[in-house]
Amino acid sequence: MKFEKNATIKGAFIPRSALALSGFSEDEAAALHVLPGAIVLLKKRMTAMDLLGAMDSLSKLSTDLTTELFKFCGPCDDCQGDGCPYEDVDGPIDLPDYLREAAGIPKDAKLCADVDEDEKSVTIYAAGHQHDLSDVPEGLRPLLESLGICLAQLEEALISGEVVCDG
Repeated sequence: MKFEKNATIKGAFIPRSALALSGFSEDEAAALHVLPGAIVLLKKRMTAMDLLGAMDSLSKLSTDLTTELFKFCGPCDDCQGDGCPYEDVDGPIDLPDYLREAAGIPKDAKLCADVDEDEKSVTIYAAGHQHDLSDVPEGLRPLLESLGICLAQLEEALISGEVVCDG
């Protein structure tokens, strides 16, 4: 169950009804887990059944989030039969600091590369975006591919920073 408030995260609180539905008592100790992109509140002391219930709930939430991503990106259509150009995307491009400095590229800037086969050269430059497929966590990439999520649409969403899930 999801509770929504119109307030910002500053001053957020957990309604008593939400605590009751989750199985927390008002005087129960809790453990706050701060993760990239999520804050999870769990019982500080859990029985095996409590732990299994939390695992199941988090697994269902993960499935729901994956479904939202699939709804936004749609299914992979193998780029209309030409093969997916995103299958072999490697990690981020790295460039020694002295070259970044000489080119005026900030240390934290994402890099892109263009290949000129005729000249047998590669041009590396600062990307105009913060995120792309190279930022997908290593363990998630095979899952997204196996689920048939369109990586081209995902790449576009990552580059644009577009909101893909609203609540």
